[in-house]
Amino acid sequence: MCRKTVIVLAFFAITSLTYNTAYCMSLDLTSNQINEAVKYGQTHRLASPKDFAKPWVVRLDEKNGWATLWTPYHNIAFKAKKAAVERRELSQREILRALHIKESLTFVISVFGEYMEFARGFNAILYSEDKAVYPVYSYFPEFAEPSSFYPEEPAFVAGCVYKFSIDDINQNSEAKLLVTSPEGKELEFVFDLVNVK
Repeated sequence: MCRKTVIVLAFFAITSLTYNTAYCMSLDLTSNQINEAVKYGQTHRLASPKDFAKPWVVRLDEKNGWATLWTPYHNIAFKAKKAAVERRELSQREILRALHIKESLTFVISVFGEYMEFARGFNAILYSEDKAVYPVYSYFPEFAEPSSFYPEEPAFVAGCVYKFSIDDINQNSEAKLLVTSPEGKELEFVFDLVNVK
């Protein structure tokens, strides 16, 4: 089940695009914030993945990838969108499961490469106020998918997932996610946690 969830998150991240937008991240959502997240998902039910995820995405240039931050708010909004598309009510159980991710910050990173197995061995470190935080969970696919550039370079895209313990992160500051390929290429994604819902 966990692997299926990771695959769904990775797929959504691969289809998500664009930049970060400011709000206010909270891991312990109030009822009003939960209702607001549900409303966001329902209101944006017909939005493209790119437009829907805009507030939680930091994008580099078009051939270097992007990172999506999955907060409890984002997770509830995403599930509300899915339920709205399926023409059903979002259940309390789904909301509780969406809130379960609050013990960690989860990032789904979409990266590009030249061969199907390129994502194996990608590493990530999160810097919070110059403190290095290492992931408590990492996932990278064995095989990447063809990118929108295929067969031109970069021909493949992969979604890697990294979770970091929230206990090691200052939520009132910027967080810099440094992703490194096995060949040593570095990608840096900066999230202003103060300004992300």
